[in-house]
Amino acid sequence: MINDSYIALLSADVLASLGLIAALIAVRIIVGHALRRRSDSAPQTTRRWAAATRNVLLLVGLLGLIMIWAPQLRTFALSLTAVAVAIVVATKELLLCLSGAALRAFSRSYSVGDRIEIAGLRGEVLDHDWLVTRLQEFEDKPGSFRKTGRVVSLPNSILFTSPIRMEGRSFGELLHRFTMTVEPDINIFAERKAIERLAEEACTSFTSDSAGNLVSVQFGTSEIGKYQIEFAVRAAPEKVDALQEKIFGAVGDYLHKTRAAQRAKSEGRE
Repeated sequence: MINDSYIALLSADVLASLGLIAALIAVRIIVGHALRRRSDSAPQTTRRWAAATRNVLLLVGLLGLIMIWAPQLRTFALSLTAVAVAIVVATKELLLCLSGAALRAFSRSYSVGDRIEIAGLRGEVLDHDWLVTRLQEFEDKPGSFRKTGRVVSLPNSILFTSPIRMEGRSFGELLHRFTMTVEPDINIFAERKAIERLAEEACTSFTSDSAGNLVSVQFGTSEIGKYQIEFAVRAAPEKVDALQEKIFGAVGDYLHKTRAAQRAKSEGRE
């Protein structure tokens, strides 16, 4: 009689678990269809809502299953205390990942679309769940937001051991720095005003700000004695690559013509 009652109880728990999972899957499908229908939403916004919905449903599912199976889990824990302790030790990293996800959620450290640096890695947050955070990696150059094409998955446990540096949020302008190396056969210091003017003109088509001071230019030398021009501009992340190419093209073309003119003038004197 006791065995039959126990089997009936287990059957009810299994049916309740299957019903809960089916309901959560249905909700996720409905929300996914609703997000895809909103053609006016930006891709980052859609990904952010999709990630948030998935994580909430996972949390609801986890809590629901715990509540359904609580009596059986309590009995199992009381009878197998030593096994439970061993499981906790064996799943330490998993628990840290879950705790890290909770820390991120409560502190709002970052979300999908943000540009962050963590554990020496820089990138754009593509997705995050209860275990890992996925980054679209940026190249390892200070101030650069050029993507390497690699996707890095970081366990959420790293949030307890590594600080997070926020480099910019979605849809905002970021300070981008890039360096141009020039052969020392031309005096770039004498061409400062022309270089600054060309860089400023290249930036005007990438920003609505027409008040000037769109780009900062600094001159220096490399370790091997070549000249370097460092540009610092503030622009939207999706425009950075095109802006860098335009500035390099304009300044490079000007320096090439200046170098050719100096060479022709020198040869004429000879």
